[in-house]
Amino acid sequence: MFRLTNKLAISNLIKNRKLYYPFALSVILAVTISYLFYSLAFNPKIVDLRGASAIQFTLQLGLIVVTLASAIIVLYANSFVMKNRSKELGVYGMLGLEKRHLIGMTFKELLIFGIVTVTAGIGIGALFDNLIFALLLKLAKMKVELVATFQWPVVLSILIVFGLVFLVIVFLNAIRIIRMDALQLSREKAKGEKKGRFLVLQTLVGLITLGGGYYLAQSVKDPISATLTFFIAVMLVIVATYLLFNAGITVFLQLLKKNKRYYYKPNNLISVSNLIFRMKKNAVGLATITILSTMVLVTMSAATSIYNGSENIKNIMYPHDFDVKGQNIEVEDLDQLLTQYASEKNLTISNKDVLSFASFGLSNQDGTNLTIYEKGKTNVLPKTVFLVFDQKDYEKMTGQKLNLSGNEVGLWARNDQLKGQKAISLNNQNYTIKQEIQQDFLRDHVSNQYVLLVSDYNYLVVPNIQNFLDQYQDSAIFNQFYGGMDVTASLEEQLKLADDFDAYVNNFSHNLQREDAMVYGGNGASDAIAQMNALFGGILFIGIFLSIIFMMGTVLVIYYKQISEGYEDRERFVILQKVGLDQKQIKQTINKQVLTVFFLPVIFAFLHLAFAYHMLSLILKVIGVVDTAMMLSVTLSICGIFALIYILIFMITSRSYRRIVQM
Repeated sequence: MFRLTNKLAISNLIKNRKLYYPFALSVILAVTISYLFYSLAFNPKIVDLRGASAIQFTLQLGLIVVTLASAIIVLYANSFVMKNRSKELGVYGMLGLEKRHLIGMTFKELLIFGIVTVTAGIGIGALFDNLIFALLLKLAKMKVELVATFQWPVVLSILIVFGLVFLVIVFLNAIRIIRMDALQLSREKAKGEKKGRFLVLQTLVGLITLGGGYYLAQSVKDPISATLTFFIAVMLVIVATYLLFNAGITVFLQLLKKNKRYYYKPNNLISVSNLIFRMKKNAVGLATITILSTMVLVTMSAATSIYNGSENIKNIMYPHDFDVKGQNIEVEDLDQLLTQYASEKNLTISNKDVLSFASFGLSNQDGTNLTIYEKGKTNVLPKTVFLVFDQKDYEKMTGQKLNLSGNEVGLWARNDQLKGQKAISLNNQNYTIKQEIQQDFLRDHVSNQYVLLVSDYNYLVVPNIQNFLDQYQDSAIFNQFYGGMDVTASLEEQLKLADDFDAYVNNFSHNLQREDAMVYGGNGASDAIAQMNALFGGILFIGIFLSIIFMMGTVLVIYYKQISEGYEDRERFVILQKVGLDQKQIKQTINKQVLTVFFLPVIFAFLHLAFAYHMLSLILKVIGVVDTAMMLSVTLSICGIFALIYILIFMITSRSYRRIVQM
């Protein structure tokens, strides 16, 4: 019997090769991607890179998700294979093979299959890991180099992870065989799904849950609450998706069935009956496709938006090559620091901004009547923030004159209530808006960290900033000093000077005469930009690979669904042809059924993304994605590309389905 099960295991793999091909491809891709992630996450060469901590953090975070997603996809593929082999296993049982023999046979099949696929996956991963490392360097905007990254501990880790996955598969398959007798196994594939219970109630709960998830996604107002609400909204939408596909579609189909004018047409009768017949299985498959498709769209949209928006946020946060900030000092101190350092290092200054400005938050707003927080209120995050600049500094930055006097001000507003106004009031002090400024004049001149904290930030230009501060000594208004310079040195040269500049700033701060005076933030912008490049490049890298994983899962579910249902439907369509249904009617019936099953999930996926967009944009704002137009164009582009790929998958799998049912 040992020899017999060995022969059967090999012959079964060959005989069922069409069924195992997508399973094998899924395992190989899952192993390859996991290997590449493990190889990069534990690559000793990453430690030597600038921004190494950011890269390692993003890779190790992605590692957990990739491992779980890979395991789920492999388990899912196995369940479909075993479902389609149930009749074959039942026949073996009726021919005299005991359950232990069937378990031994399936174990040997998986052993051979696992050794071949996992080895192939590791081999492909090892072949491309140096190229993937080079891709990571490219995305992180570092010097690209091909280096050997093969690590035996990584190979061992992959063998352990996927060894455990296959052990779980063996266990699940054994339970499946033990629980069923030969007759049940032979009939499992052919039997229809049991009709669900409480379908109307499930549909109502699904609609309410979906509405709750959508409401949470739309009602959030700030990035902090968006981050906290995100996971709750996601769980509600996932639950709602499964409930609506499980019960909602069945309820809808039952309503169609009651509509005699619609139902009693050959094409509609057959397609509706087929969908109702196996709705439970369809529900899980369709809901899974929806969730995976949504994951692909969200992951790629977010990762690409973050990467594309990195240049914008770098210009906002670090407008100069070297910058410093100060407290209780003079503007001349910062100017002296930058000039002296450039002179000592033989650096040519191409541009320089040195100025003081004030900032305050609003505790209350009634139209154009604004109230500033009282002095001492520091542990608050205001909804609305103002930055105040002297008109001389405004003229230096823009080259434009305002000619302000008295209580005249210039205003650049993001606050909707202040746009187009002619006057405002601050703590009952009235100001005339002489000019509404149209451009964000801080860009490329002054670092604005409020961009990441609040969406409602505004700029106020006053005739004299010191006179302005003197009027509000009892209010929480903070005077800030900023100095920045651009130099002609390359990015590599700036990176070499980063630590030296930091030490120079610290030494300069210690030598200031006033005890409460201080200068800080000395690390060059180049160092911070290198860190950001590493982080954003790592995020895009993970986004690409996670999208591949989710897309692979989507394709796998669709393929197995179409093929397995094709074999189930073949006998029914043969009978229909015999009773008089022509090829045109059969083709129309197939198209209607396939189109319904295929495009309903992607419609739901686009709907989920549309409602999640607002919350997603707020979350990405924390990371630095502030260009809403860019994010919208990226999201629409990703949706377009996904739709094209989805249609291509549809064409391939539906063609295979038609070939099977029309044999």
